[in-house]
Amino acid sequence: MNHRLLTVLSFSVLAPASTLLAQSIPPVKAKALDDSEVVLPKPGSQQFLILVLGFSHKSGENCTPWDKRIAADYGSDSHISYYQLPVLAGAPSMIRPMILHGMRKDVPAFLHPHFVPIYDHEEDWKKLVNFFGADDAYILLASPDGHVLWHTHGPLSDSAYVELQSNIAKLAVNPKP
Repeated sequence: MNHRLLTVLSFSVLAPASTLLAQSIPPVKAKALDDSEVVLPKPGSQQFLILVLGFSHKSGENCTPWDKRIAADYGSDSHISYYQLPVLAGAPSMIRPMILHGMRKDVPAFLHPHFVPIYDHEEDWKKLVNFFGADDAYILLASPDGHVLWHTHGPLSDSAYVELQSNIAKLAVNPKP
């Protein structure tokens, strides 16, 4: 990895600058597939957030591998809360129930509490993730108060996942972003 990029990533985790990485996630108040209410950022929480966003049906093919790996590695980590957020704001309201039915059927039950369809702030999310393509997965690591500390997009790769793990490890050493 380029030394300059590593320095930027390290700086963004340890002391967010006034760039994209210092921006906050849009507020989320939605129901997960298990019908539990999810509010992000969580007031008073000490858990860092890993968010996997998708903006199209096809993006699920890129989001699912991220979600499964994150669930396996961080599902029981008390310092991390993770969610897959399919952005359905562009879907016509009359077909949303069919989309949700399909999601509940396709997503394993143990992932339902972490799978949170969202219906608003689509443009804010796109701006935040530097939207590139509707079929990409967008992964954010955020502080408990919702400030973005690291992000990437695209299909799961070993190098991108190692970057995520590295940034999470830095937070364990210096938990105050």
